[in-house]
Amino acid sequence: MQLLTNKYAFLAVALTVGLILYRFSPTDYWFWPKCPVKLITGLSCPACGIQRFIHALTNGNVKEALAYNYYLIYAIPYTLCVVTTYYLPQSRLKDRMTEVFEGKTAVWLYIITFCIWFVVRNILDI
Repeated sequence: MQLLTNKYAFLAVALTVGLILYRFSPTDYWFWPKCPVKLITGLSCPACGIQRFIHALTNGNVKEALAYNYYLIYAIPYTLCVVTTYYLPQSRLKDRMTEVFEGKTAVWLYIITFCIWFVVRNILDI
């Protein structure tokens, strides 16, 4: 029962934040948190732009959203696969999907591409 409550609480918080991001652009309002990596080092971290991405996406601007962080083209489908696998009922399919998406190779690939994106986006100033 506790797990079920946590799922609904997470969903409620995520929807609330999504609705607030829909209405209030992170570039126009002071209350949105700023990236500590960017503030301290001046470098864009691999996650910089996610708030602006969500704002643009919820307002129907897909091209603009993707321009805020190109890495999300890879990260969002991967994350959706991991989350979907988590919510599947126990079965051979779930076991296989867990093995594929949460296996050592997939996790290392994600970490390596995340680090490469950090370097590339700062070299190219994306």
